[in-house]
Amino acid sequence: MFPTKGYKVYKQHWEDQASFMDKQPWDKDKILKLTVATDFDDNLKELQFSNHSLKKENSKLTVRLKVPYNYHELDDFELKSLELLGIQKNWLTDISLDSTHCSHR
Repeated sequence: MFPTKGYKVYKQHWEDQASFMDKQPWDKDKILKLTVATDFDDNLKELQFSNHSLKKENSKLTVRLKVPYNYHELDDFELKSLELLGIQKNWLTDISLDSTHCSHR
């Protein structure tokens, strides 16, 4: 059965949107950064994040994800992302769009 939430669903959704518009799917300069309360560590495991995306820093869990090229044009991009990922808003201590320093594309 195909998963209905998690990293793979997030990635596939935005790649499908970009291919429909004949665009590259990912913005090269921004990432979505989610800081998750450690109480929800077990909840994140089932969402299949890679070790590259999920880090434990200063006793907090941080998820860093690529964002679609047109994230700034989308209404409620952050909320849609949380929905696709299966992350509840109450799990978060912070959500931001940051400049990327990542060389993985």
